[in-house]
Amino acid sequence: MQPSRAELERRVDELAAEHSGQAFAGAVTAYADTLDPAARQELGAVLLERAGGPEEALRRQWEERSWFQRALRRIDGDRPGR
Repeated sequence: MQPSRAELERRVDELAAEHSGQAFAGAVTAYADTLDPAARQELGAVLLERAGGPEEALRRQWEERSWFQRALRRIDGDRPGR
């Protein structure tokens, strides 16, 4: 039986209360592995909404000066000196 969207949201809330950072990501991945493909897709939609959508997730990565920003600089030809 596929969980409802409300059940997926509740489970994400529970996992967020129990874990943070990489541990949260690992717990969500483990939970997703128990779901069928349709429920996994719905779980992904819940997570994207919680993150503010794909644009917000990219903005946060940019602001945190993550690997993503470094990769974009390399694409533009801005390689760090050695």
